[in-house]
Amino acid sequence: MLTILAQLEIERTSERTKFGLTGAVKKGHFSGKAPLGYDKINKELIINDLESEVVKRIFDLYVKGSSVCSIVKTFNEEKVLNKNWRTITIDNMLSNYIYIGSYQHKKRIKDEETILFEDVCPAIIDKKTFEIVQKQKEKNQKNYKRKYTYIFMQSVVCSHCHKIMGGASCSSKSKRKYIYYQCNNCGMTISENKLEDKIMLFLNDMLDYFLLIDNTFKPFLNQNIESEMKRYNKMLKELNAQEQRIKTAFVKENIELKIFQDELDNITNQKQDIEFKLKDLQFSNKNLDHRNDIRLVSTLKEIEKLKYKSYYVRKNGLWNKLTKEQKHELINKYIDTIEVNKEKDEIIIKNININSKELENFGYLFRKDCFEIIVNLDEQDIILSNEKTKEQINDYIKSLSEFYNINSTTIDKELLSIDDIKNNNILQIVPNKKKHKLEKESLTLLSINV
Repeated sequence: MLTILAQLEIERTSERTKFGLTGAVKKGHFSGKAPLGYDKINKELIINDLESEVVKRIFDLYVKGSSVCSIVKTFNEEKVLNKNWRTITIDNMLSNYIYIGSYQHKKRIKDEETILFEDVCPAIIDKKTFEIVQKQKEKNQKNYKRKYTYIFMQSVVCSHCHKIMGGASCSSKSKRKYIYYQCNNCGMTISENKLEDKIMLFLNDMLDYFLLIDNTFKPFLNQNIESEMKRYNKMLKELNAQEQRIKTAFVKENIELKIFQDELDNITNQKQDIEFKLKDLQFSNKNLDHRNDIRLVSTLKEIEKLKYKSYYVRKNGLWNKLTKEQKHELINKYIDTIEVNKEKDEIIIKNININSKELENFGYLFRKDCFEIIVNLDEQDIILSNEKTKEQINDYIKSLSEFYNINSTTIDKELLSIDDIKNNNILQIVPNKKKHKLEKESLTLLSINV
């Protein structure tokens, strides 16, 4: 009887502890040491500005294709935060829900259902990036021992079994290397050269977008630039104060020379990194101020693509000038998966899934009126713009007229028909911004006079 009562008391105490922990988590109270990127103040997690930048960098490097081992090697070489980085540390961070503001309860208890509490602390990483990282980790679970760079590694999916196809290679008698992708489940093999040729038109269009985006808006597409600049300047001020304190401590002989040098090097590296990011932000801010020029460049390229189908890339042979490593980086950044099939010797591309984060970036640029988009109306490609005022449309036409002989017509939206677009070779549709609510919706149709 005493044994049974003792067991019941143990179970009761355990249940109370579990309820207590659950209640604390819901309130945002955490036990134990704060994870990297946070400070714990009054049991609550507060973002540490310096460490949170390291967390963001880890996720960013992984999304861009860096492995956990390469991140560890880079961080140890750079002496990031003056820590000894290990693969298990980075791997656990990439799976930690705390960085999106959530807490996973009972994840270490076997046979216990995992409970996820959301919005229990400030997030460092956005949920979309976290999801992309989890998918990438899942794809990387199977290790491939390979000597060569595969352009479409972890991107080619078999249309029959929906498994990711692994990379392989073989040599001919003339010692020429052949790269291909193989489905271990179905046995289907796809030549890399044939696959590359098959999706070349799509790759050309993507490369147009890649070159323009990365040369204009690469650093911070979806961030408030002014607030980011204030935050980085604050971090720089804190580092300058740290630098002054460490120098004072050394002069007073409170710390040894080696510790002083290590700390000073660490602070210098962090300052250089922040200064570089500030320059990027200033550049991005300048580009946003000149979105009209960027939009014009974008529109001209779209016109050329409509006329010649990726004329810009094909004319300059830009894709072929890239190394295999650069091609892989480009594919990994913009394409999630390429679903393929094979009938006899012909490769059939069933579907291409674009990285959802990049689609969001493109949507952001369209909303900011920096880019136009292409829509297909009855098998005819048309450039669709954001709505513009009459003055903005006139300025826009004036800019385009420096390169093309532009005709413009304004009609009521209700009167627009597919036949009008076809018969008049309409190139672009620009919605007119209404001056008041009662005004009818109208469109300005642009065409090139050949």
